[in-house]
Amino acid sequence: MLVYPELENLLPKVDNRYTLAITVAKRVRQLVNGAQPLIKSDTTNLVTMACEELASDRIACVRGLLKPHIPLRPEIEAARMAARAAEEQANMADAVREALDQTAGIDTKNAVQPDDVQIITEGLINLSENTELPIGSDDGDDVAEEPSGESDEETAVSEENQ
Repeated sequence: MLVYPELENLLPKVDNRYTLAITVAKRVRQLVNGAQPLIKSDTTNLVTMACEELASDRIACVRGLLKPHIPLRPEIEAARMAARAAEEQANMADAVREALDQTAGIDTKNAVQPDDVQIITEGLINLSENTELPIGSDDGDDVAEEPSGESDEETAVSEENQ
């Protein structure tokens, strides 16, 4: 329960209790996201801190849509800037790597992947096992014979007949 500042002291600053709750909730969300507190406070409760800021007229309820600039705490701002810089550096490294690959003529998008190599190798092994002569066999019959239209037996018989 909120003891200080009292709700009765905060109601004149806004139109009604609903507007008070929305105003305080929006300020608490800003504080959670890293906004700097506008007053010095001993409390660690962000709702109480937002109510104290409203009581001291540091924040006000404004009707309509607007995006105020909320200064962040220095450590949060530094962390966000470091994250942005790291992301930009990673993007730059990827762009340089892709440019070098294009210059070298390497197509990284259509390159053969290790899984593809394994599938191709297994397919070739299965193909060689299913054929009569394995791939790369050395029978010594590498000399190709000229087809004459007749078999060797027919040639021998025709020579005897002559």
